[in-house]
Amino acid sequence: MKLALIHPQIIRGSGVENFLIEFARRLASAGHELTYITSLTTPEIGAALPGRWELLPRLRGSATLRMWHFNRLAPRAAQAAGVDLSIGFGRTCVQDVHRNGTGCHRIYGNLLPFWQRYSVKHLYELHLERRLYAGKGTSMFVSSSARVAAQLQGVYGTDGELFRMLTPPVETQLFQLAENRANTREIYCRKLQTDATKPVLLFVSLSHRRRGLEPLLEAMTQIDATLWIVGKSLSPVMDDRIKRLGIASRIRVVPVTSHLVELYQSADWFVHPTQYDAFSNTVLQSMACGLPGIISVMDGAVDHVRNGENGLMLYHPQQPRELAARIKEALAFDATSWQALSTAARETVLPLTWERHMLEWAELFGK
Repeated sequence: MKLALIHPQIIRGSGVENFLIEFARRLASAGHELTYITSLTTPEIGAALPGRWELLPRLRGSATLRMWHFNRLAPRAAQAAGVDLSIGFGRTCVQDVHRNGTGCHRIYGNLLPFWQRYSVKHLYELHLERRLYAGKGTSMFVSSSARVAAQLQGVYGTDGELFRMLTPPVETQLFQLAENRANTREIYCRKLQTDATKPVLLFVSLSHRRRGLEPLLEAMTQIDATLWIVGKSLSPVMDDRIKRLGIASRIRVVPVTSHLVELYQSADWFVHPTQYDAFSNTVLQSMACGLPGIISVMDGAVDHVRNGENGLMLYHPQQPRELAARIKEALAFDATSWQALSTAARETVLPLTWERHMLEWAELFGK
């Protein structure tokens, strides 16, 4: 089958882009003929992915102008390529299939600071999202989450029959149980100067504000545990906040380049109080490592959490009091109950392989 994959940049970066690269590699291995329609890639990726590259001009300056320009040129390039099916991954309004990797921008936008909410870029992104879901330029929408699909239908009145749910795959051979969890935990507690006799909570984020770090820090004033924050470094304002809250001795900031698998294997609970996420890979990755989570219902990945069976749901992630209560509830689990959640979390994601995911796409192509 001749397929066009459309995205403004095909580079290693966000979850959407990393997914696209592996997806393309597997499509090519299955015998599909690929055309990549983009404005930016790297020589390494260009050499690694078989197929034809259609590099569109990339305008300098305004990101808004670049979105407008790419959205204007990409559909024409896909039509000229003579493909059987075009698949868009970004803010394009015309393609056969659009895979949503970012959720509902209108809902997410309500969480932005005032000055960002009314920026030209944000308003134009809302315009493109409205054209995509309320227009007629796309025949099918692929969503990772039923929750996100319902949000988009509710906001834009899109026909629900146009949506297909395809859960992202998990590299369960990489994200797996520790051979000796006690030993791994001891090593990382020592490395991060953490009291191994106390519970360890793990928070992973490259966007601390959206992922709910502020209410989590407030909740930590009531919790006798250590919090590992994995991701970007903290701002001076956040550092000052931690000091004012009196919890600095129980906070450890870990660079994102650290061994994430071992951190999942060493912590006692994954805490994910995100204010909004389409589908966080970290939720399924932590589950694959047998790490039970306290997961915000504002993340599409919560579709795979069964409250009290393979993790806990957090219903109001912005409220420190509820977050603290849920963490206390989690820490009250005895070893046997925790192990049952750990086992169930791992078993939940084991079926979510790349092989299964590609079969689901193959069925979609056949429709």
